[in-house]
Amino acid sequence: MLRYYRIIWASLAMGWLPALSMARLPMRLILLRWRLCCWAICFSLLCAAESARAAGGLNDLLNQKDLTPEGLARVFANFVFELRPQLQEPETFLQRKSGDCADYSNLASTVLSHHGYTTKMVVVMMATQTHVVCYVKEAGGFLDYNHRGDAHPVIASNGSLEDIAGKVAGDFRSRWRMASAFRYRSGSPVYLDSVFAMAPSPARPPR
Repeated sequence: MLRYYRIIWASLAMGWLPALSMARLPMRLILLRWRLCCWAICFSLLCAAESARAAGGLNDLLNQKDLTPEGLARVFANFVFELRPQLQEPETFLQRKSGDCADYSNLASTVLSHHGYTTKMVVVMMATQTHVVCYVKEAGGFLDYNHRGDAHPVIASNGSLEDIAGKVAGDFRSRWRMASAFRYRSGSPVYLDSVFAMAPSPARPPR
């Protein structure tokens, strides 16, 4: 927050100096124009500062007392979905208020693990979609970016990869092919365990 106010005061201070050197225009008009310009800049910076303060940062979530998985999910209710080519750092995700399921699950795992929860990130691969969720053992379910604004954002699950994959795929009205528990290391996934869907048995020809 302090940096925003420093920029504001610098803008105000600099705004008067060029005006004093412009002798061709009436001084009153010059000062009026620069005053309006400076206050427009100040207003924009204050709005940006207030927006950042309202969203909170990673440290705010890490230090928030009695934070629950449901409470964490509601922080992201108004975030925008934006498919990213690479994982965003949690602080960047919070500041931009936009990202994808991997950004959300990674942040949820980081924050909730800090608060003593047992988490597991799971990637579910389907025919045309890949989706990432964060399972929370103590909550008896997983957090899904697609359900961040729901009244009950924790999707019930027994925690098995098969159960999580089945519910994620059902949400997409698709079939899952593989599900893996993983974690990120330096922005790259490290797979810990994987399961594959059993291929349906071929139909027997009629006799």
